[in-house]
Amino acid sequence: MSSLHIRHLSHKYALTEVLNNISLDLHAAETLALVGPSGCGKSTLLHLVAGLLTPAEGILQSSFQGVATVFQEPRLMPWKSARDNIALGLKALGVPAKARRRLAEELGRRLGLSADDLDKYPHALSGGMQSRVSLARALAINPDLLLLDEPFSALDVGLKEELYALLDQQISQQGTAVLLITHDLMEAVRLADRILMMVPNPGRILHEFPLLQPHDRRDTAWVYGTLAELMQVETVRVGFGLASGPLPEPVFHSHDQGCPV
Repeated sequence: MSSLHIRHLSHKYALTEVLNNISLDLHAAETLALVGPSGCGKSTLLHLVAGLLTPAEGILQSSFQGVATVFQEPRLMPWKSARDNIALGLKALGVPAKARRRLAEELGRRLGLSADDLDKYPHALSGGMQSRVSLARALAINPDLLLLDEPFSALDVGLKEELYALLDQQISQQGTAVLLITHDLMEAVRLADRILMMVPNPGRILHEFPLLQPHDRRDTAWVYGTLAELMQVETVRVGFGLASGPLPEPVFHSHDQGCPV
């Protein structure tokens, strides 16, 4: 089974330490959410996992073979149609033109993109449509590790729910592991199997909150109730600046350890 293991990872930009002593595990078919205030190093950690940066210290071991990333901004190629943007990864993998066109269209349709939408260039698509194309591009290569850097933050509630459902389907059918960065604690409760609370100066993991409810039983009442419970946890309130007080010492938890929530 594929997995990601990080132990005592630290990273600096010049003399500024942005991550300190990060340790975590992520396994196939599991969604791990990183939450915390701006500046706590969430995106830097994701870039390290993606291989876009090299850690200054520590161990980062991954046996995932196919990794795809979706960023907050869609980052589409403006000179390519939506269809060709979706097919970019397939082209890089050497998939023949006819096959990648068919696969791109099938995936685009799954995400609610019409044939006309697929013919359009990014500037002619709404923000929501661009986000669908960006997610389709990542899913097209059938990754076993999906890195999500707040890709849903600018979307309306209805579109978020559609994409959440598609993500659930990808995980259940393909066994994809997901590392999700979000400022939205409700989104983390909705999607994650475990939540890691991070704090800044330097960025570090403060606590882990496993969510044991099966995804297919996470109705609206459960999501809101669990969010309310989390918002009463002193570590969360202090970490997000909602209450004053000293932060506890960071604690590392392996993926199978429990906690009160």
